[in-house]
Amino acid sequence: MGIVDILSAGFERIAKRLWLILIPVAVDIGIWIGPRLSLNELSLSALGTLASLGELGQEYQPSLEVLRDGLSSFGAQTDLLPLLSMHLLGVPSLTATFPPQARLLQTARPLVEVPTAGKAAILTVSLTMLSLLLGCLFLSWLAQEAREEPANWAYVLHLTWRSWVRMFVLLLVIACVAVALGIGVSLVYALLTLASPQLGAALFSLLAIAMLWLSVYAGIIFFFVPRAIVLDNVGIVRAVWSSLNVVHRNIFSAAIFVLLVNVIQTGLMFIWRLLTTSAVGTLISIAGSAYINTGLALAGFIFYRERFVAWQEAIAHANTSERQA
Repeated sequence: MGIVDILSAGFERIAKRLWLILIPVAVDIGIWIGPRLSLNELSLSALGTLASLGELGQEYQPSLEVLRDGLSSFGAQTDLLPLLSMHLLGVPSLTATFPPQARLLQTARPLVEVPTAGKAAILTVSLTMLSLLLGCLFLSWLAQEAREEPANWAYVLHLTWRSWVRMFVLLLVIACVAVALGIGVSLVYALLTLASPQLGAALFSLLAIAMLWLSVYAGIIFFFVPRAIVLDNVGIVRAVWSSLNVVHRNIFSAAIFVLLVNVIQTGLMFIWRLLTTSAVGTLISIAGSAYINTGLALAGFIFYRERFVAWQEAIAHANTSERQA
């Protein structure tokens, strides 16, 4: 199947089973009407700490002023609840990206202040893990449709738990590798800059280009890793290996598919935003966004499964040819 055929198949299946969009719809509405988890008090506390740094000298005052403005704006605008979005697994949330201007309920959203950095950290980790769990539940539900199997909630819940643990470990590994790379690159850059500022600047430019290409490559690979984990019910190493093979054997079609998914999601998000000026328009946007994102997620499963089966058939054919020879 070509990319257009796969995308069409994903949307056609969702159109026949609209209940599959219920989880992203529920997440969007929950973020829309749920309490606003504000960091305003924490930001004011940090501003009070900065006030004691006024004696550093006039040369530092412009930087301190910029920091004060940034903290003030950050605290007033930040809301931790959108962390519930399933964006980590490639399912963006409308209300997490663009807070609707309209209200669903007559009353305003409850305001909950997060007073300390410790509580903010706990909430951030907890909401991220919960979003990961919701995302794994959503993908596990879709995987049954991708395999064209009858609904089996016991298996879906079992697969959700296993996938959630594996995805948590995978994200932890990615975070550790990213931190290690950041520290290593910073040390090398600092040492070279001390030896030669020109050499340090040249290395920084090369590293920036390399990191950009590496990010694009990793993004394509890891786009299919969650699908491999959920669809095949396999561990992290095997899922990464399967994703690598699927992408490398279909590098151009995989890259175009991932690009199209991101372009469609990003482009339509601006269209949905235009409708969020009213409660009815926001509900229409939430339903439309959930339909599109669910269709794209299912298309991702179909793309991966079809290419994975072709790879396995090629291996079986090669083994048969070797035995016959």
